[in-house]
Amino acid sequence: MHAGFSRRGFTLIELLVVIAIIGALVGLLLPAVQSARGAARRLSSLNNLKQMGLALHAYHDSRLRLPPGFTSTPTGPWSGGSNDPMPESGPGWSFFAEILPHLEETALHDQINFDRLITDPSNQFARQTIVSGFVDPGDAPPRLIDIKDTSLNVMAQAAVCSYAGCLGTLAYEDQPFNGVFHRNSRVRLDDIKDGTSKTIAVGERMSLHTQTSWAGVTPGQQMVYAPESPRYDPANPAFNARPAIVATLVHVRSSAPSLTGSPGGFIGPHTAGTQFLNLDGSCRLITDQTDPAIFRGLCTRAGGEVIPGDF
Repeated sequence: MHAGFSRRGFTLIELLVVIAIIGALVGLLLPAVQSARGAARRLSSLNNLKQMGLALHAYHDSRLRLPPGFTSTPTGPWSGGSNDPMPESGPGWSFFAEILPHLEETALHDQINFDRLITDPSNQFARQTIVSGFVDPGDAPPRLIDIKDTSLNVMAQAAVCSYAGCLGTLAYEDQPFNGVFHRNSRVRLDDIKDGTSKTIAVGERMSLHTQTSWAGVTPGQQMVYAPESPRYDPANPAFNARPAIVATLVHVRSSAPSLTGSPGGFIGPHTAGTQFLNLDGSCRLITDQTDPAIFRGLCTRAGGEVIPGDF
């Protein structure tokens, strides 16, 4: 007689079946996980924009006006070309820097010497300080970016920013500008004739498209595509270059947010679209399928454009 025995382990076929089942489950689960992570990153960026909205209103409450897009002294006339720079002497600090105290960053604000250039050695610590609220979680990791002159020589390094203010729909230096921010601007909420819920103040502009800093605009700076941008040309890094004002502000010309747009355009890192802050503190998502006329209408403060109520 043979003693009884118990069967142990799996056969090869059973093992392969289990592996196949696990692989199928992972294949089904992975897109859901990626989608959830993407939604979380988009929600975090949305919170950044809403905090900026609260800060802008707090600034307005204390000064009875919105902060200037950036502060700088023109030193000569504008030549008139759409992408021509304005001769200026700085210092160039942006509205992002101005609202720091209203974002619980008073200590950093107090470190800034607003009378000196962003690139001044006395401002090195401040300009290189990463502000988490100015970094989109869906963008590249927080880091320092290079501030480059018109020959693409590095003038200094500064902390990255994933957002930009809206100067309207005209050429960068056209006056009177028709958006919310510009050089030395002093726009009041009463000036927003189109309605604060239908006027864009700030939007996403990922550093994977254009590398900019929250600090502001350095005279003589040139804005080009980031090396990660699909339009970056290593044989011609200055392709489609834009003037210094683009370091903080964006104008909207002929299309909705797009990766194929210029370095001076809005574009977020989220597949769902690019997120924007309206002046009433609300936010909206704009995709590359949005009617350009509607997008342009949202970027003016008193253009009288008709915006559909369901947009």
